Amino acid sequence: MNSRLKECVMTSHYLRRDQLYYTYEYKRGQSNVVDLLFVQDGMDYVEIGHIELALGSILENSEPIHLFMVLVPPPSSEERYHLYHPQGERLESYIRFFQDELLMTVRRRFENEYKEIRKVGLLGDSLGAAVSVSIASEFPESWSHLLLQSGAFTANHVVKIQNLQKVDWQVYQVVGLQEEAVTYPLTGENLQILSYNRSLHKQLQSITDIITYYEEDEHHLWDFWRRDLPRAISFFVETNIKGERDERNV
Repeated sequence: MNSRLKECVMTSHYLRRDQLYYTYEYKRGQSNVVDLLFVQDGMDYVEIGHIELALGSILENSEPIHLFMVLVPPPSSEERYHLYHPQGERLESYIRFFQDELLMTVRRRFENEYKEIRKVGLLGDSLGAAVSVSIASEFPESWSHLLLQSGAFTANHVVKIQNLQKVDWQVYQVVGLQEEAVTYPLTGENLQILSYNRSLHKQLQSITDIITYYEEDEHHLWDFWRRDLPRAISFFVETNIKGERDERNV
C-alpha cells in the first residue's frame, strides 16, 4: 500500500456514524491548481483495480499536476446497497453526506491553502457509478467529471438526467456487451446494465456536449474495470473544464 494513501475518519451528521475514507495525493511539478477525484468503493479500486498503478503510469510524464483523490469504502455489502441503490434506505443521507460534509471538507482544505480547485470528479463502477449519477444530478454545479464504469442504472437515473438542464459535465462511460442481464447477488434483482447505459447515454447527450462512450465485449467483472481504468483516468486528466474534447463513440 502506497505511503501516500492516508486513512481518515469523519463524523457524519447525515449518516449518524463515523465514516472511514482514504486520501491519495499525487504532485508533479509546481501547480497552483488542484484536481479532486472522489471514488466510490474506494478500497476496491485500490486493492482490486490497482488505481495507484494506473495513476503512476499516466501521470509520470504529465504536465505539472496536483491530483487529490478521496476514496470512500462502504462498511459492508448490505450497507452498500442501502447507500448506493435508488431504492436504498440511506441513499438520501449518503448524498447529503457526500455533498455537505465530505466534499465541503475537502474543498475547504484547499481553499484555506489558496489553491484553485479546477476539476471535481466522481468515479464508480456498477452501483458506485449509479450513486455517482444520483449525487451529481442532485448537485450538478458541484461536479465537472463523471467516470462511469458499467453503471447499474435504473429508470430512476434516466429520469433524473431527463429533468436536468444543460450542464458543464465531462462524462466518461463504458459498458460491456455481455452485461445485459446481471443478477445482483444480495437481492436477486436482474440488472439490465447494457440497456440502461444506452438509455442514460442518450439522455446525457441532451444535457452535455462532452461524452466519451465505449461498448466493449466484456462481462460485469472487476477484471474489465481494472483494464479500463487507465483510459478512464486519462480522460479525467486530459479533459479540461472548458470541454475542449470531441465526443467519441466506439
